[in-house]
Amino acid sequence: MTASIDPNKNNLPLSQTDDGYNWLALIQSKHPLQDVKNPVQSSIQFLSQFITHESLYGDCEGAKELSKVLLLLQSVDKPANPVVLSQTRVSYEYLCQYLELLNEVEAPFDLCLQFEQLVEVLATLMGMRTQLALGVMCSYGQLNQQLMHSRI
Repeated sequence: MTASIDPNKNNLPLSQTDDGYNWLALIQSKHPLQDVKNPVQSSIQFLSQFITHESLYGDCEGAKELSKVLLLLQSVDKPANPVVLSQTRVSYEYLCQYLELLNEVEAPFDLCLQFEQLVEVLATLMGMRTQLALGVMCSYGQLNQQLMHSRI
């Protein structure tokens, strides 16, 4: 298990003097997540913050993989091609495995909820992008609408 996903580490928040990972530092960061009702925007905001923290104090390889997810979320309205569709599937599988690992190590509930939302957003995006062959375009508005509709 990498230090980045071990919730039992108890180090100083945001300390650069050790390699430990402090879950509370992420959850109670100096730049708290804004209360965003838009699930895609909130996922992008969370993931940006998590990647920064992960790359500094955790697993650099994990941060690289999560950066690919972030790039996919930041390019929702760009045309999709087979490479983008393939990367979306790979990133979705990675997120599912990461969430499973977080649950196994009993990571904080809020963190698991954020990753569950990321999985849902990426699954919905993947579903919308597979419809591109039928001529359906993908946009942030459509993605948010579909995510909000699925929660009702």
